[in-house]
Amino acid sequence: MTRILLATATALFLGAGTLAAQDPEETTLEQRSMAGPRLGLTFVAGNHARDVIRNRDLAPLLSQFGWHFEQITRPLGGGPSFVIQEVMLLGAVEQQTIVPAGTLLFGIRFPNGFEFGMGPNATPIGTALAIGLGWRMQYGGVAIPFNIATVYSPGSVRISILTGYALRTARRTIAR
Repeated sequence: MTRILLATATALFLGAGTLAAQDPEETTLEQRSMAGPRLGLTFVAGNHARDVIRNRDLAPLLSQFGWHFEQITRPLGGGPSFVIQEVMLLGAVEQQTIVPAGTLLFGIRFPNGFEFGMGPNATPIGTALAIGLGWRMQYGGVAIPFNIATVYSPGSVRISILTGYALRTARRTIAR
């Protein structure tokens, strides 16, 4: 819990200057949607996780392939973006099986590309809490994320490293 609070405090500190510069009475918001593929690796640990891995004859290091959707709301004058992400992954394909997982993350992305979020994760084995952080690079109209996610459930922890790309699928401006 201390690590979560420390990560949240650090993220808020990194974006504090940008937040202070906002004038709430003259904010125009932009809403965008993006989507794209994700790939990476997940390491599974913990007593419960070891039992599940052993019972299914799997190795604790799993490949991950999937798709990601995100909805972004950000002030046009600058500042942090508020992000909702849906990530669907298929894991362990190299082990001749498929382990599906879905995650819904609510987070913040700062203008420098640093992002963090948290939300529920679901697999056929059960539900868990996902916490992710990372950095997103813009290259032309393409976003390239580099993320680390930790998924906690009783007796299990999964640590994932993911990347991919995302392309804009929709955009609209809202005056407030």
